Amino acid sequence: MIEKSNLDYKEGQKYYNSEVSELGSDRIFNKLIWVIDDVCRATTYKKGTIYNLVSSGSIPYRKRRGKLFFIPSEILAWVKGATHEQ
Repeated sequence: MIEKSNLDYKEGQKYYNSEVSELGSDRIFNKLIWVIDDVCRATTYKKGTIYNLVSSGSIPYRKRRGKLFFIPSEILAWVKGATHEQ
């Protein structure tokens, strides 16, 4: 039983490290435009939460031909607590 819980811990640690390395590698921050999955990765919010924030105008976004786009610098400023008016 100890081995199984140890494996679960190692697997969880591996998942956590892969998520952190995804953000830490700066790949996401090298993009000029983010899509919703990038915003989810950067903020750790789920897609539904981001859609709700967009719907209420609480998060900065752009919409072209029905697709949502986000500017990384605007999202980072929003996360830091800057106010947003759409």
